[in-house]
Amino acid sequence: MATLKIDTPRWALPMFEPARYKGVHGGRGSGKSHFVAEYIIESHIIDPNRSTVCIREIQRSLTQSVKRLLELKIEALGVSHYFEVQESQIKSKNGNGIIIFQGMQNHTADSIKSLEGFDCAWVEEAQSLSQRSLDLLRPTIRKEKSELIFTWNPNKSSDPVDLLLRGESPPPESNVIQVNYTDNPWFPDVLKIEMEYDKGRDPEKYKHVWLGSYLANS
Repeated sequence: MATLKIDTPRWALPMFEPARYKGVHGGRGSGKSHFVAEYIIESHIIDPNRSTVCIREIQRSLTQSVKRLLELKIEALGVSHYFEVQESQIKSKNGNGIIIFQGMQNHTADSIKSLEGFDCAWVEEAQSLSQRSLDLLRPTIRKEKSELIFTWNPNKSSDPVDLLLRGESPPPESNVIQVNYTDNPWFPDVLKIEMEYDKGRDPEKYKHVWLGSYLANS
């Protein structure tokens, strides 16, 4: 396999350390979803038999999923020869690896069992994940060395993902990072203008949207 070069922000380096739970929370423009998308693609190149499910609480169509983001990363990294992008999933060409996209709200205790053999679950917009969904997902992803990855913009300290990963007793093997636009070396100018506007007009909104603080009356 040819060497794949992916520019990685400094904040993301701890994410490569082995851990069952990996969480990245913070404000808009941090690049957290872009990093995790690249991490998923790289992991499937290294292990073409790897299986990943990309999850949201509610997903009525694939347009609400991270599928398009993963497709863009495949194109940008020049690794299309490793993947077969299908209508509803992404498959590895050199193995049995697969990336699928599902909404947790559609799962029951029986249907979730179809994910038991998966290596990784990436929960995007994890602040919307219900306690029921979290309770279903955690014991389902049970394969040896499996990963549960959560990315979210915090809303309330009482949200299930925050209670789990930012509470007083996070689970063993947890690696949780806060990241904001200030940590993104590729923060685009168009978002900088939006950020400065919110910062000057509504400081509480700025703290929530751009610095990942919990939601306050604004």
